[in-house]
Amino acid sequence: MLKAIHWGTWYHCGSVAFGAFCIAVITMIRVVFEYVASKYEKLAPDGQLYKIFKCVMTCILYCLDEYVKFITKNAYIQIALNNEAFCPAAMASFWLIVRHAGRFGSSEIIGWIMMLLGKGTISGLSAYITLLIVQYKYTQVQQPVIPAAFVGAVGYVVGSLFLSIFSFSSTAILHCFIMAEDSGANVPAPESL
Repeated sequence: MLKAIHWGTWYHCGSVAFGAFCIAVITMIRVVFEYVASKYEKLAPDGQLYKIFKCVMTCILYCLDEYVKFITKNAYIQIALNNEAFCPAAMASFWLIVRHAGRFGSSEIIGWIMMLLGKGTISGLSAYITLLIVQYKYTQVQQPVIPAAFVGAVGYVVGSLFLSIFSFSSTAILHCFIMAEDSGANVPAPESL
């Protein structure tokens, strides 16, 4: 583990910084566009052409932001697997995803469903247990729903943080499996894949 941390900080710190820089640039472009759009909207609130332009540009910038985040996430996985720089890793991950779009797409859908169920279960159980504790142990509290809602929101954040690690690791496992399969290694496929 220490060796992996050393390699990551010593050899790939620039790759991590470049990926974060790409995300930051796209996010900054979105923020600046939204700021300029809100200032212009105060000047001319009824322009139909402006509303169409704003809607299209917001959609384009959103899609670009999501694409850059997706490619960066998969590039980080390729950096860890192949010991490459950011740009070659991004290209390798892009072509790997293009070649196996069905597998990655179904993995993303199943992962999204599992994340939704996990976050809902964690936040719901946290809120329910808090509601029970407040109702039966602290009877002087007149609105037990308020602390339960607060704990449910905190549970959602904690569940999101922990389940994002699950999502990232399952994508990394899929990368490993497909790369081993593409290299011609005789890897027996698990039944779940």
